[in-house]
Amino acid sequence: MAAPNHPGERFTRIFSAFMVFCVMVWLWGLGLFMLWPWQKGGQWLPDFPIVATCADGSACAVPQGQLAEAFAGNKILSLTPPEPSGETAYEMIAVRWKPHASGIELKASAWNFQTTVRYRVDDKTPVLLEYQEISGKVFLFAVIGALISTALLYLRKRSS
Repeated sequence: MAAPNHPGERFTRIFSAFMVFCVMVWLWGLGLFMLWPWQKGGQWLPDFPIVATCADGSACAVPQGQLAEAFAGNKILSLTPPEPSGETAYEMIAVRWKPHASGIELKASAWNFQTTVRYRVDDKTPVLLEYQEISGKVFLFAVIGALISTALLYLRKRSS
């Protein structure tokens, strides 16, 4: 008669399978994050923060739909940031920018999304060149890819 499985052995197998799954989610997520497509052109969202030089000379973020009012009220001096790269905040969104060959690359991110835009400034107007939106879909696709990959790994292990 075969000896029953020890609960510690069962826990070890479940735990190691879960760890393999977690690593697969991380790998799939990283791969999808790096390969997520860029969209050309498009329309600005009115609430999207644009980095600017404020009246006091510091960097600040102003929603794209409020740029005309900000210029009229002398709240901002220019749409070029005071430093070539940096970080500021707008409400609950972290806004990071750096120079890009075509102008400025700006990344607005919170805990649940990240939107990166590349734009140039023409006559006090930001011109959207391309953008990349990364949201919860990436995590969902990573989980699905990890489930399939983990299942294939364990099927291969069982067959050998």
